[in-house]
Amino acid sequence: MARRFTGILILALGAAAPAGAQLRPLAVRVSGPAGLDSLARLGFEVAGVRRVAGGLEAIVVASPDAERVLASRGYAGVSPVGAPAAGPAGDSFTVFRSFDKPATGIRATLAAWAAANPLIHVDSIGATLEGRPILAVKLGAAADAPDRPNVLFMGTHHAREWVSTEVAMMLIRWLADSAPALLATRDIWVIPVENPDGYQYTFTTDRFWRKNRRPNGDGTFGVDLNRNYPEFWGYDDAGSSGITGTEIYRGPGPASEPETQAVVAFHAAHPPVVSVSYHTYSGLILYPYGFRPGALAPDLPLFRALGGTDLNPAVRDSVPSSFHAYYHPGPGWNLYPTNGEYTDWAYRAHGTLAFTPELTSGCCTPDSGFYYGFTFPDDSALVARVFRDNLPFAVAAIAAAGNPAQAMGPTGALPTPARIESIWPEAWVSLPSSGPAPFALSVRSASGILATRSLSADSLAHGTVRTLWRSDLSADQARALRVEGVGGGIAGELLSLAGAEDADLGWQGWTRSNEAAAGSWSWGTIVTDTLTSPVVELAGRSRLWLQFWTKHRGSTFSPEQHGLVQVSRDSGATWATVADVVGDGPAWYPMRVDLPTLNDARGARVRFVSVDFTWWVDAVGFASDSTAAFVALPPPAALEVSENPVRGNQVWISWPAGVGTPRLGIYTFTGERLVSTTLPLGTTEYDWDLTAGSGRVPNGAYLVVLELDGRVSRRRLFVTR
Repeated sequence: MARRFTGILILALGAAAPAGAQLRPLAVRVSGPAGLDSLARLGFEVAGVRRVAGGLEAIVVASPDAERVLASRGYAGVSPVGAPAAGPAGDSFTVFRSFDKPATGIRATLAAWAAANPLIHVDSIGATLEGRPILAVKLGAAADAPDRPNVLFMGTHHAREWVSTEVAMMLIRWLADSAPALLATRDIWVIPVENPDGYQYTFTTDRFWRKNRRPNGDGTFGVDLNRNYPEFWGYDDAGSSGITGTEIYRGPGPASEPETQAVVAFHAAHPPVVSVSYHTYSGLILYPYGFRPGALAPDLPLFRALGGTDLNPAVRDSVPSSFHAYYHPGPGWNLYPTNGEYTDWAYRAHGTLAFTPELTSGCCTPDSGFYYGFTFPDDSALVARVFRDNLPFAVAAIAAAGNPAQAMGPTGALPTPARIESIWPEAWVSLPSSGPAPFALSVRSASGILATRSLSADSLAHGTVRTLWRSDLSADQARALRVEGVGGGIAGELLSLAGAEDADLGWQGWTRSNEAAAGSWSWGTIVTDTLTSPVVELAGRSRLWLQFWTKHRGSTFSPEQHGLVQVSRDSGATWATVADVVGDGPAWYPMRVDLPTLNDARGARVRFVSVDFTWWVDAVGFASDSTAAFVALPPPAALEVSENPVRGNQVWISWPAGVGTPRLGIYTFTGERLVSTTLPLGTTEYDWDLTAGSGRVPNGAYLVVLELDGRVSRRRLFVTR
């Protein structure tokens, strides 16, 4: 049934629409993220998601043929959204204007501005299939200067996204009228309409048209220009489609379209340090990568500084009755996977710090009760609000081009310093790309063994400012790392580690899942629930942070379904939120959260609060950037054992008294942990019962490790019963 449905839908989407047939937005009932994925793989762009009784409704744009197929082949609740756009949109708006309209259209307006203002220079960087110029506006001096970094703003890759055009036009006026200091130190470019043919078509024929106007040779028209860039073009059929009639048709080949070729040529001539490609709608700040879930850019610290976080967002949405109060920031795949997309290409091809703001989240209007986000009201005050909301981010992007390593976001946030992002099960280390390459990691394992791991060439990802080094440490539970060859070195130590394995006791809530990032198990939930750790002693420790690996299924369209990360320094009496996890992330990736408030905490705990969110976490641990694991210490006191080899079922392990709290571990020589315990202050012995736990300990060699007063003592033990 499903296979037959897919074939029929593809035929319908690929067929020519009847003359005069109009695209229109539809609400389609779906079953969570999996249903959204299915729509994307069938060639629909999911433009919005609404929560309704019994599930979710996805907002898509469809032709009448595709609408009939959706309704008749298994998708329930297919219904129009908002008022239909009957016939051509026309060209009699107060704010919005077509490309070709005499006197007041985009082309005429830019020509008039350039004639009246010596700071505005207009040129064509190429022509469309229908012969329209792709206009680029340069602000400030007409000539380029090597000491002025390039910054690019673009609008209207997608024809129906009129607000992106107007925000780009308003930015031109603001820069020319109000920002002489910025124009003196930057070469700023604005391409207000990247898709002139499609944009004009939305005024003359079909308001909801998205693509350009290429005749595809089979009765269909158009290529999605934001799926036509060379990088990751055609990576899969979820992030773009090879079917001509779909909304996300990627074209017959990479950069096949003249509009894409013009942008590619512009970047070769004027490579931007920072670029911003405006789209509508959703209320998002997206950045690389989008092609594969879980893929993180090496320059992630810069993207996060400029784009903000959910707890400290860079852009607030002040449009009255907006669905969301701020623009959610994240990698492109956090919305949905895309390939052949502009920001991934610009970042990979030119090192451009490229962003996609999805302008405003949409809102309600008193007369209609609801409007579909592409048909933003023809209201100058509301459009001006969108521009003002986004202006601080635009100014921060321009400023960042001068020194990307110190890019300051609108909130004052700066990129995090070079540091370890994850210690286990993979070591992720973020370092300056201009510095020397580290040649190795020194690794202290859970059993106290010191080893060196090489970093091979394929374990790194080069960025504009940062390089991300990675090393697979899954063969051993690494507890401390030191990065060699980087100045004085960078070190980090895991002070606790848990991941739903049998030995990870004291955790409460959620359930165990076999979808693990490491080991055999992780914690997971699909409902509103809380996972809480036992108390961890952090007295005497500073420069603290939390590492965990995560994946989740959700939607940025419904950020009320999310996950909170909270910590406590008083054993759970009070809690503070330190991270908010939103959107879709169906592949494991690491997160690091700095926790200065937990320095010297005697009762630290962490909890993960799922709010109607499908969420998994694994490899959770408190860590410190300050460690003595690699410092040469005085010889430790010898461990004593009651017999060795052990021929019975019990052995007493003893040691001299110390001033701190003893921590004892017993391991097999393959690194498997059998005992891990923190003993009361003043304890000087431990009784190891070889019949306790999961069963009788087999004959063989074992390693006893004692941590006391900053020193590590080891003793081999042989069981030969």
